[in-house]
Amino acid sequence: MGWGPLQLNPPGSQPFVDRCCPVSTVGQGPPLRCGREGGRRPRQAAGSRHWLGGAAGGGAIDGDGVFKYVLVRVRAPGAPGKDVVRGHGWAEYHADIYERTAAELARQGLECECLGGGRLAHRPQERKIHVYGYSVGFGRADHSVTTEKLKAEYPDYEITWADEGY
Repeated sequence: MGWGPLQLNPPGSQPFVDRCCPVSTVGQGPPLRCGREGGRRPRQAAGSRHWLGGAAGGGAIDGDGVFKYVLVRVRAPGAPGKDVVRGHGWAEYHADIYERTAAELARQGLECECLGGGRLAHRPQERKIHVYGYSVGFGRADHSVTTEKLKAEYPDYEITWADEGY
């Protein structure tokens, strides 16, 4: 399976588009944009903005389905970290998601660590996400943190979590 484009917007929201700074060409979609008006910024600075509080926010997950996710702490050298959620149906293992995320971050000069993983059941038609389970390799993510990150990205969804299940 291929690495799909990062999803920056909850379903039904307007796409984030800017004419300024391309910061990523991961996947098959158009480059991500930094949201800054004016001239180009250095690639690392633009990438840092996306991962540490810009358009990407706290959660980028696939659409409809049940799939693995990881909770990752991202930080610029010498800066405080930000926790982000990445969940994808293409991943056979939680490590697949983490390795691709870590590689993308490293290209942007950012560091990360995996805080754990689990599963997401995403039902966009019902506007529901359920967070549960654990990662054999990384352990159980703090599902309450994951839930809060997803609520910020999907404010009109019902998002629940439980420690049961694999």
